[in-house]
Amino acid sequence: MSGKQEQNELFNADRMESAVDRVLNVFKETLITGKLKPGDRLPSEVELSRSLSISRGSIREAMKILSAFNIVEIRRGDGTYIAQSDYKVSFDPLLFSLILSNANVKELVELRELMEFAIVKLVIQHATKENLENIAHTISEMEELIGNYEDNEPDQLVRSDLDFHKALGKATNNRLVEKVYHFVMDFFTPSIRLTHENQKGGRNALEHHKRIFEALKRRNVDESIVAVEGSIVAWKELSHVIKKDSTS
Repeated sequence: MSGKQEQNELFNADRMESAVDRVLNVFKETLITGKLKPGDRLPSEVELSRSLSISRGSIREAMKILSAFNIVEIRRGDGTYIAQSDYKVSFDPLLFSLILSNANVKELVELRELMEFAIVKLVIQHATKENLENIAHTISEMEELIGNYEDNEPDQLVRSDLDFHKALGKATNNRLVEKVYHFVMDFFTPSIRLTHENQKGGRNALEHHKRIFEALKRRNVDESIVAVEGSIVAWKELSHVIKKDSTS
């Protein structure tokens, strides 16, 4: 079988799908099935256009989306490749499926709640001394930022806030849970930024982080869940105030 025939079979998509969505779904399937792997070079724009029977403009638009999510790497003068970097969590086929699912905010909030309740249980079961020290470090870092809040931009507090959640994910010592949780939290970055802009220097988030951490140190599941619930309720209330104020 020739190389071109293999490419045509690889990208044999359902002709009923819309143009850009067809390309995205083809890539999702080929990643999940392993037909495409990190480092693989993709057919040219012309070849993809021909094999999928859609315009080069639609191919180009799909590549922009895939590139934005770090799924493909466009190398000028060399071609387009499937991304190789392990730290780019968006490459994971499961997470790629989530990207394409168009989940609404309510669904994402429910997913975050479900994950955080499960995460604290896993942290209690599997966290090492080093894991707990890393979580403590993020809290100390946020305290320092808050102490000098007038000299800091909200983005620094946002980064520190996300560092806490990343440390929680890592402390589960479950790579799949860690990846999915990091990815979900990335969706909340804009709202986290807004909450920090409307808090008194991030003190609300800091207090909730401390409560969660103290419960984790005691390896107390019930206290940890209560602390997470309090954090989520406070975040929801503050987010609601922000939304209300912005529309008034």
